[in-house]
Amino acid sequence: MKIALLSSFFLVSTIGFSQDFKVIGYLAYWNFSTAPSKIEWNRLTHVNLAFANPDAAGNLSFEGTDITPVVAAAHANGVQAFVSLAGGYLTPDWQTNWNYWMQPEHTQEFIGKIIAYMQANDLDGVDIDLEWQHVNDLYSPFVMALKTALAAEDLPMTAALPGGYRYPQITAPALAAFDWVNLMIYDLTGPWDPSNPGQHSPYAWAQQCLQYWKNQSLPGDHQTLGVPFYGYDFSTTPVDAKYFGEIVAANPFNAQLDQVGQLYYNGIPTIVAKTQLAQTETSGVMIWELGQDAFGSYAEYSLLKAIDETLHPVSGNNQALAINVSPLLYPNPAGDFLNVMKLPEAGCQAQVIDFQGKIRWSGDLESSTAIDLEGWPAGVYALRLRTENGVTAVSFVKI
Repeated sequence: MKIALLSSFFLVSTIGFSQDFKVIGYLAYWNFSTAPSKIEWNRLTHVNLAFANPDAAGNLSFEGTDITPVVAAAHANGVQAFVSLAGGYLTPDWQTNWNYWMQPEHTQEFIGKIIAYMQANDLDGVDIDLEWQHVNDLYSPFVMALKTALAAEDLPMTAALPGGYRYPQITAPALAAFDWVNLMIYDLTGPWDPSNPGQHSPYAWAQQCLQYWKNQSLPGDHQTLGVPFYGYDFSTTPVDAKYFGEIVAANPFNAQLDQVGQLYYNGIPTIVAKTQLAQTETSGVMIWELGQDAFGSYAEYSLLKAIDETLHPVSGNNQALAINVSPLLYPNPAGDFLNVMKLPEAGCQAQVIDFQGKIRWSGDLESSTAIDLEGWPAGVYALRLRTENGVTAVSFVKI
């Protein structure tokens, strides 16, 4: 069972793409032993190893996990390996250690340990991922001191920051000290807000976040656009997180969608759209998290693959820029006719694709069009629309 992911009539502009465009994937330490053999490293430029934290003596560790095989796999494929510090969750001990080692009287010793760790493990840069309550008045002075030390070693420093919020403790010099900032443009809603089901990483919000940070004096060439390789299922209590790989394994057809029931995620069309947006507005795409992608027998649906093939279109087999506006399909489920209304734009080109990936119908749609489904097998179908501004996909059921 295969769905045609690429179509010659879906074309991608490469405006804004340059050889310096980054594809950065975070890889969590709990996936160090399994993911490296599955990842297509040639589709990445950077991997951020997540997350290292200091012990009471200021020595960094990934919960005792050996990072050597991951760094070796990255370097063997020309991918730079960064150490990502802290993370969205800190244990009480980690929080205590961070607050101690970021004190001015301890900063230089701690920074020396960070650089020694990088040199011992052949790492190429530092990413700082302190978040929310852990960003305090010590943050900016620490960042500035670390920047000075790393610059002396010709090593880059980056940060992960929220998509649409700047911590007030981050000063202008500290923000400017980062070589680039990985914007976490996801988790708009989630398990912490079960009464607010919906898309946690919509395309329109990505546009808003990029502009927000430009207004914070962070130019586009210092931004990367963060995309999720996971979704949230609001039909469960508590709300459950799902890897994209799990979502596709449940049904490969899901790769083309952003929503299945109360499960919300980014499918291939939206990831392609965000990649194109990043090409024109930023310096790269950032991924959380590489181990959540589709692998093995589902590798053709990989979101990393979709990103790479958007940046490097295969001749005659091009990915598509998606538009984040869906038409109205009525009735749905449909009988012998499906009415397509409220199109994103007039004169859309369209295809209807069945569960096996076969094109059952194609043509141009006007403001309102009825598609004849008489004689079609019952099942789930995808309607894909193309306009001058991109493509979108939406599913319907034939009964």
